[in-house]
Amino acid sequence: MRRAAHIARISALLCGLLACILSLGLMGLATSDRPAGARLVAARARWEARAFENYQLAVRIEALGRVCTQRLEVHGGWVRRMIENTCDGIWIEPLTIDALFELSSEIERIPPSRCVPSAQHCPCHRIFTLRHIDYDEQLGFPGTVIARSEVQFRPAAADFWRHLVQQGELPACRPMPRRFTIQVLSLTALT
Repeated sequence: MRRAAHIARISALLCGLLACILSLGLMGLATSDRPAGARLVAARARWEARAFENYQLAVRIEALGRVCTQRLEVHGGWVRRMIENTCDGIWIEPLTIDALFELSSEIERIPPSRCVPSAQHCPCHRIFTLRHIDYDEQLGFPGTVIARSEVQFRPAAADFWRHLVQQGELPACRPMPRRFTIQVLSLTALT
């Protein structure tokens, strides 16, 4: 009986080491696709130099496992008219180009790794597996905003090893993938 428990702990430790190696490799991938702040600044400058102030915008949003669209008319930076909004069940407010720039900046500032379930107990972490923002070449607005993340083991943390030794099993780091995509479908200048 004791021997079986000892073998189970060794197996769990070996699984933990393998998880550590895989997790560190994916963390490297997560940080390599981080958008450069200089790209955001240059894109914002192109948008500020545009020849029009009023526009009609259509966006497609994928969040919380749902897909929705917004079509709105913007005058002087404010939403003047909501033409279509199928995003009622999602937390997304009407997205203007300024709101897309703010969202892009926020996504850029999120650390590549955050503790799960809390900062005080951290055997797992949520990491970005993809973070990508495409800016329109001519006008500079964020044309596509993509963020993907999932929860993984955090073998660099003492909490991970403490759980493994005390419980004799790996922490319950469920993948819990998150997918978030915004695509600008059209932008039309208004007079």
